[in-house]
Amino acid sequence: MIGMSAETKGVRAVTIMGILAALLFIGGTVAAYRLLIQAPAKLAHATAEGLRTLFHVTPRVTINETVIIEQNSPILEVATVSRQLFVDHEWSHTWLGSTKSLHVRGAFTAKAGYDLQKPFEINITPSPLSVTARLPHPEVLSMQMDSFEVLRDENGWWNRLTEEDRTGAVTTLQTLARSKAERSGILEEVQRSAEERIREIVEKNGAPVEFELKEHSAEAHTR
Repeated sequence: MIGMSAETKGVRAVTIMGILAALLFIGGTVAAYRLLIQAPAKLAHATAEGLRTLFHVTPRVTINETVIIEQNSPILEVATVSRQLFVDHEWSHTWLGSTKSLHVRGAFTAKAGYDLQKPFEINITPSPLSVTARLPHPEVLSMQMDSFEVLRDENGWWNRLTEEDRTGAVTTLQTLARSKAERSGILEEVQRSAEERIREIVEKNGAPVEFELKEHSAEAHTR
């Protein structure tokens, strides 16, 4: 009886160990599934939906560079920041001692954002869970002239202003306005705003995010 009891105990111990090993294996499998498959997939869809809501573009989403969601947008571009600018332009021309001159001023509204035909990419690394967001460079999408004022319009004695002169002054004013907008910090504001919104979406789902500008993808930066 004593021998049978010891044998029975041995069998029971082996059985219990087997059950524990099986439970550990199942638990590990479930944990690995959640970590490597479920969590990245959930993050992929949450990030795509968040960007679609904010920017009207569904980004191209990959997990370990395998495409899960393709990029799609119902519109061509989205403006996220606008800024009012005032621009002056003076021009003169002298011929045989006779000078004609123009001074014009315009008020413009610059709108900046993203060309949605360019790639928006989100790549997810499952372990450790992290996101790399690759964005195109922001652009000045439009320059609307809100008002236009002629401050000086003077002919020379025999050097007269022409319609070509006046049209050229307006064209130059518009070029100066675009250049001023690009130097005003509006593009940096667009980029900063986009990164803040994407970071909020990604971190809400438990992952850190790194940003890259698509045209210079080697210049990655962590925000």
